Amino acid sequence: MFIIDFDDTLFNTHAYKQARLRAMKRLGVLPELFWKTYERARTNEDGIFTYSDINHAEILGSLGFDEEKIFKALQKVTNKLENYIFSDAEMFLDNLKKIGEPLILLSLGDPVTQEEKVKKSGLGKFFDRRFLVNTPKEDILKELFKGNLNQDAWFVNDKVDETQQLLFTFKNLRVVFKMSESIPREEYLKSGWPYFPSLKEILAYINKYE
Repeated sequence: MFIIDFDDTLFNTHAYKQARLRAMKRLGVLPELFWKTYERARTNEDGIFTYSDINHAEILGSLGFDEEKIFKALQKVTNKLENYIFSDAEMFLDNLKKIGEPLILLSLGDPVTQEEKVKKSGLGKFFDRRFLVNTPKEDILKELFKGNLNQDAWFVNDKVDETQQLLFTFKNLRVVFKMSESIPREEYLKSGWPYFPSLKEILAYINKYE
C-alpha cells in the first residue's frame, strides 16, 4: 500500500502560497497581514481546517479591503492550479500504479478546497481511494489498517512533525519524505528517515526496496 500526501508532496504548495501573496500585495495587503489572515482562515476555534478563497477574502474584507477584488484575485491563482503540480508527479504515480499495490491519497485541509485542488490537478485518477479530511490523519490510518498495524505501507509526506506523531501509533509505516521549501533540511536530517527533493528520486528509492 502507498499512502501519499498532496500538499508539498505532489503539489507545490509553497509556490502556490507565494503566488497568492503576490496577488494580495498588488491589492495593498502587506505580507505580515497576509500570513496573519491566512492563519485565521486556515483553521477555526476548534482547530478544524477551514481555509478557502472566500473565507480568506471575507477576513480581509472585514479589515477594510475590497472583498470582491480579494476573492477574484485569489480565484485567479486557484484557477491556474495545474501550474503548481510537481513536474514529475504524474510519472511518479503512474509508475507506482504499475507495482500493483493500492494508492491512497491522504490530504489534510478543508475538504471542499482540497477536492477542488485535486480535481484541477488531474492527479485524482491515479488513486484507488481518496481521503480529503479536516480531522486527524490518525483516524484515517486506523480505518485503512483496521487493527492490523503490522500491514506494510509506504508513507510519502513532507511534514516531519506530523509524520513522527503518526509513527508513535503506526510503526509499520515505511516513511519517505518529499522535501518542502517551507521546512529546513535539518528537520529531515534529524528525523532519521530518507528524504529527497524530487518524486523521481523517491520512486527510485521505493523501487530499490520493493
